[in-house]
Amino acid sequence: MDRARSTAGSSAGERMAFGRDCGQDCDQDPNQNPNQDCSRSCGQFPDLGYDLDLGQVVALIQRSGAARVGLQAPEGLKRATPLLARLISQMTGAEVIISGDPCFGACDVDMDLSREVDLMLHLGHSELGEGPINVIFLEARMRDDLLAVVQKASGILKTKRVGVATTIQHVHKLNQALQALKDHGIEGVLGPAGGRIKHPGQVLGCSYSTTRGLNVEEYLFIGTGQFHPLGIALATGKRVVVADPATGNVSEIDTDPMLRRRFGAISRAANARKFAVLVSKKPGQKRLELARRIKALGEAKGLEMFLVYLDNIEPDRLLNIGAEAAVSTACPRVALDDAAKYKIPILTPPEFEVLLGERKWVEYAFDEID
Repeated sequence: MDRARSTAGSSAGERMAFGRDCGQDCDQDPNQNPNQDCSRSCGQFPDLGYDLDLGQVVALIQRSGAARVGLQAPEGLKRATPLLARLISQMTGAEVIISGDPCFGACDVDMDLSREVDLMLHLGHSELGEGPINVIFLEARMRDDLLAVVQKASGILKTKRVGVATTIQHVHKLNQALQALKDHGIEGVLGPAGGRIKHPGQVLGCSYSTTRGLNVEEYLFIGTGQFHPLGIALATGKRVVVADPATGNVSEIDTDPMLRRRFGAISRAANARKFAVLVSKKPGQKRLELARRIKALGEAKGLEMFLVYLDNIEPDRLLNIGAEAAVSTACPRVALDDAAKYKIPILTPPEFEVLLGERKWVEYAFDEID
């Protein structure tokens, strides 16, 4: 069987519209008629607001003769996986196994399941270029229109040339955003793809390479949440405006509250003598060499440092090994997003350098995975 790595994108023919009528001349409900040969949702999928393109993937499964297929999805798409598994089985004859473990990104491939199947479909993320070769990354495209919210954001942008960034869910509509800016006399600039980044203008929670090096004084981030635009602001030092297509809200990012929290975490860690250096088992988060360097830096300052290898980082696991503080070389969000979960301070590698005096606070850097 050919196990070439593949990413399924919007160029394939068949599309599964989660929660929208696909337009097929068919009034069958695949939930009610399990014998129906149907590769589309017929409006019967949970309304998750995403389109998933399956034609290329189904063809690959059929060509390869894969007898067993794995299905992995982040929490927001998991509700659709049982019906999706049924349709894949009907269309290909393959046995489908759903991963029930949490999935936090393309970095978090279910390695155990990938070894049990011939091919595995990883939904909702773009390929990072690492991990098992039998994993197909199936991007999920949100249907939210960007025009109105970008037009709204143009009213608070201060310059006529701005960097534009988004996540994988909206990257297919960036041309719409650029045109909306152009209609308001603003030039939108996309940073190039490369490394972990598959699409121009795309950012990850651990990589903001597309936003660096652009000759702009402010950025427009299109998407939900605060983490990604905070990362852009800290990676570039520039003003960031957020346009949320889901809510229609427009806001400006303020990095000060997060920086205050991070300074507090560093200050708390100053009293610790025993540091766990966390190394992730996840293929897209494993930075063992960095962990070894962090361990050596701490030992040179007289601290007790020990490497801890684990999959999911949870508070009880750190307390049980007696750590007084930790440095996470895994996903940056462990320290930055989840700090309130832990009774001990969790630092990023650049923050640990600040603690040791190897880096000045004014040189604070957002932790990124190259």
